[in-house]
Parts: sequence; structure tokens; C-alpha cells
Amino acid sequence: MTIAWSPSYAIGYPLIDAQHQELFIRFNALVEACRQREGRKEIVQLFAFLDDYVVKHFNAEEVLMAAHDYPDSRMHIKQHRDFIEKLQGWHQHLQQDGSTLDLVIETNEALILWLIRHIRTVDGALGSFLKSKPA
Repeated sequence: MTIAWSPSYAIGYPLIDAQHQELFIRFNALVEACRQREGRKEIVQLFAFLDDYVVKHFNAEEVLMAAHDYPDSRMHIKQHRDFIEKLQGWHQHLQQDGSTLDLVIETNEALILWLIRHIRTVDGALGSFLKSKPA
């Protein structure tokens, strides 16, 4: 199941919205690769991308939160750290067992669910907060 970017996911901050859109593109590439029975190859590429990208993306959000004294920043940052920890666990699985079908399925489902839930709720709350601030 691919997930299409929707304007309803936008938080109203162009850099963050563009980064979220890129994440959708990458996750959909994994879904498409799974359809073509190439998920094991694509998962390695996705992890290589995520290693660098989530650090940049989370840092961009965290800088934005700090600059605007976002009151829920601790909870938001904790979610970022939890995701990085989960990503590290998937990496360990990949290192130990290789690109297994179980890893591909678990990653695919978890990433899509996390991405949608995090953007709609946690990032959405950040976007609402930022919109309430004077320009």
C-alpha cells in the first residue's frame, strides 16, 4: 500500500513539508520494490538514506522548536530519539541476519504507520503552534 502525500499532511513550514514529502517518496519506493519482489534490495538503500536524512530532518525540526520556544519540544524530541533507536534495531537485524523478508515487512509497516501518525499528530501540533506565532 503506497501512501500519497496530501496537503493535509503539511505543517505549513516549507522546509519541513519538503522533507516529509521526500520521506513519502522513499517509503513508497520500498513499497513498490516489495511489489516487484525487490524489497530486500531496496531496504538496504532506504536504511542508507535514513541514516543521514532523519538526522538532518529531526535536527531541522528541533532547531525550529528551539527557535520558537515550542512548549512540547521534549515530547517531540523523545519521539525522534525513539525512532532513531528503532532504526538502529533494524540496522542490527540487517547486520546480523541480512535483508530478510521479516525485516522488510516490519520496516515497511512500521515506517508507514510512524510517518503518518507522527506527521499528523506530533508535527501537526508543531505546525499549529508555529502558525499561532506572529510572523
